Amino acid sequence: MTEVIVEHEWNASDSEKVMKVVGSIIEMQKNGSLPQGFSLKSVQLLKNRNKAICNWEATSAESLAGLIGKVNPPTRHTVTEVSRVL
Repeated sequence: MTEVIVEHEWNASDSEKVMKVVGSIIEMQKNGSLPQGFSLKSVQLLKNRNKAICNWEATSAESLAGLIGKVNPPTRHTVTEVSRVL
């Protein structure tokens, strides 16, 4: 498995839609219904900004980007493979 972060940004007018998508992805993680090979580890919302950072384990950054493309959240996002140092 590969560690991946996804940085999401959105327009304030889309906040309600974004939170609905986030809630449904978190619920899928909790009940084990995310596709095989994907695990959402954490979601951090940046205070007073329309931005979130999501930490995932996935088969690859490319596969996670493909999954995000299918979900099609109302965000601009960047998918990056990372290495944990601590």
